[in-house]
Amino acid sequence: MKRKAGVVLLTVLACLMVLELGLRAIGRSPTNMAEGIADQYGDSFKLKKNVTKVMKFPAFSYTVHTNAFGFRDRAVGSRDLKDRRFDVFLGASDVFGNGVSFEDSFVGIFAEEASKRGLDVLNLAVGGHYFLDQEALLKEFMRDTGLRPAVVFHCINALHIPKFDRRNQNIIVKSGYVIDRGGWRIAYLRLMAGNISSAFCFFRDGIRRIQERYLNYEVTEKSPEFLQIYAKSNEIRRPERIAAFNEHLNRFESFCRENAIDLVYVYMPLSDSFKLQDMVKRLGVDPEAYDASFYEDLIRSHCEENGIRLVNPGTVLERRFEEGKDLRFKLDPHFNTFANRVIGDYLVEQAF
Repeated sequence: MKRKAGVVLLTVLACLMVLELGLRAIGRSPTNMAEGIADQYGDSFKLKKNVTKVMKFPAFSYTVHTNAFGFRDRAVGSRDLKDRRFDVFLGASDVFGNGVSFEDSFVGIFAEEASKRGLDVLNLAVGGHYFLDQEALLKEFMRDTGLRPAVVFHCINALHIPKFDRRNQNIIVKSGYVIDRGGWRIAYLRLMAGNISSAFCFFRDGIRRIQERYLNYEVTEKSPEFLQIYAKSNEIRRPERIAAFNEHLNRFESFCRENAIDLVYVYMPLSDSFKLQDMVKRLGVDPEAYDASFYEDLIRSHCEENGIRLVNPGTVLERRFEEGKDLRFKLDPHFNTFANRVIGDYLVEQAF
């Protein structure tokens, strides 16, 4: 029995080896043949400086460049900002531009238009960062360089408003990849398998393609965070949490005023928020228990009360959605190239 099991195991290993060699021979390399793009940042993380990385995932492939400051940019290298007016974008993965090149991201589109007017733009956004992570990164940048942006575009989405007082902690960066310290070894082994083995990527990507083609992947009851964000029972709707959120914004606004920085909030809707009601009906839950407009109303009310400018591309995005345009990747909820163009053009129109 043991001998038969050994023969089967050796046969499987031999088949996998042949598959591995065959895939590499036809140019099917593993997901990433180099390290990730993250650096340890205390108990959190930030981007490495001056790296170029091709990011390959089942949902999309794109290239990331970071500049000498460690921010996403159109190319590696230094940025001479001394005695120049420049603006800054803060945010998470939607602002970073997950899935698209810098030029096709809405920040890149805005930066291109700004450059025609002699203005520079820095994108401090990092996928996975919360408000406190981004605000700390901005303050560190200003302290270390002595530079001060003219305008900060603070991009806020519904996913992170309930976490406004949270910062990434207990993070370990291994080979440039961000992993939670709890059980990091298994996650790291899975990442390395994708780094090393074309066969692993072949099977992984095949499963994702089947999902895309036949399962019409969408948010389900097994994806509770998205629904919990919009649930009317969410704790962020309690008066004391709303007051604490407004106070948090007030503190950052005070920092901007003290440093003579103009502040603009940009409300970033989630791509699936436009079909929230259809989703909850399909899942068989009460549509009246969910509301996609709460966060938009919350930030608008704050801006009106405090005289802060708000830019909201949600209306133009919703119009495109109702026209039948896809705003997201099929296997990933981040905004696709088309949606980034819509947002970028809208920001240009509002700013210039």
